[in-house]
Amino acid sequence: MPAPTLTPEVVAAAAAVAADWIEFRRRRLDIPGVQFAVRLNDDLVHSSAHGHADREGDVALTPEHVFRVASHSKTFTATAVLRLAEQDRLRLDDTLATHVPWVAEEDAELARASLRELLGHAAGLTRDGLDGDFWQLEHGFLDVDGLRTAVRSGGSVIPRSSRFKYSNIGYSLLGLVVEAVTGTPYGEFVASELVAPLGLTRTTPDLPAAGDLVTGYTPASIGPRRPLPHPSTAGMAAATGFCSTAEDLTAWFSAHRHGRTELLSEHAKRLAQRAEWPTEGTDRSYGLGFIGEKIGARQLVGHSGGFPGHITKSLLDPESGLAVSVLTNSVDGPASELAVGVVKLVDLFLAEWGTGEPTADLNAFCGRWANLWGPQDVVRAGSALISFDPDTADPAANPVTFDVLDGQTLKVVRDGGFGSFGEDWTLGRRADGTPTLRGHSGITMVPLDRYAPV
Repeated sequence: MPAPTLTPEVVAAAAAVAADWIEFRRRRLDIPGVQFAVRLNDDLVHSSAHGHADREGDVALTPEHVFRVASHSKTFTATAVLRLAEQDRLRLDDTLATHVPWVAEEDAELARASLRELLGHAAGLTRDGLDGDFWQLEHGFLDVDGLRTAVRSGGSVIPRSSRFKYSNIGYSLLGLVVEAVTGTPYGEFVASELVAPLGLTRTTPDLPAAGDLVTGYTPASIGPRRPLPHPSTAGMAAATGFCSTAEDLTAWFSAHRHGRTELLSEHAKRLAQRAEWPTEGTDRSYGLGFIGEKIGARQLVGHSGGFPGHITKSLLDPESGLAVSVLTNSVDGPASELAVGVVKLVDLFLAEWGTGEPTADLNAFCGRWANLWGPQDVVRAGSALISFDPDTADPAANPVTFDVLDGQTLKVVRDGGFGSFGEDWTLGRRADGTPTLRGHSGITMVPLDRYAPV
């Protein structure tokens, strides 16, 4: 039996519920701001912003604010290299020294690394060099001379093509390859060849940003949150320099779905997105510039990004055209948790979506309810109702579903077994007019904004 097909209606409903969950998690975890967008087959289905772009200035976050999206940059760099390969301007089995000759003077083994090994993080190269304190803003990101020093002082670490070994230095060197082949600065080339044709008006390869930058913040685990400055990434832009928005990033990844060929051919996209290497200890893999990740039955690709004050994550299902991007402006921002949770909520809605006219007013049951044990959301999926705990990293992990018996009564038809399977949840009202929902374990819930402990 074929899998059900995603529709804009299902995705929009799931995304709206996901936005409420994201806002709950943002407040719960004290994350300054979260920007969130969803596309389906290139169409923007949802875009929202939650919290602050700048706490000190009390600036509300909007979908137009720009984030530092860090290693998302690698997807742009890999696309540029693959595009040049398709144009016969380079070959993926070219050695690095073919295009960046000085590498041979500093590290003979790295000089023999192929572009494909660099794209797949298999060149055995140092991650960030011996001095990576630019990541905590103690000094500037590396320029070309700094990259050369990093290569000279400890470039090759393990044998080439022996395992996956992530390297920002490697992708920075790929930026130099793009410059050598095109005769154009990396930033100018990707802006004109990749960014502009897609109309990504809020996306730049580095500073200056094309819009107001959000303020990034330190993690809550090391003391009160402090705002962080915005440095240029100098010679490391190809690895970590990009600035963008959730809307632009979903458009960028949508251009890599099946059927879109204005950036890369279907063959080149397969090269980029196939599992080149497993990432040990996880269920993820790495292709050529794209992380592969399985969520439920979906095989997704995308990338995460970590920059001082910014944690970001984007996912694409190349087959269905579902694209999700979540951007946060703190070092401890749960962008990956939130992006994965959105995909799981979309699939939950797809599985449970009810069609036809409901026999009762379903909206009367919907909302964020609470009792002493915490909150519980009841939401609509078409003509069906679903309940889940919003105070969790995975809201779709253990949902409750119902049959609607009448305008005041639901029967639990699915839960994990520890709940109230087969029992009724009933609407009521207190003497002061407060709505109630008597649910799990027969415990009364009221709207969260009206809950007060005994």
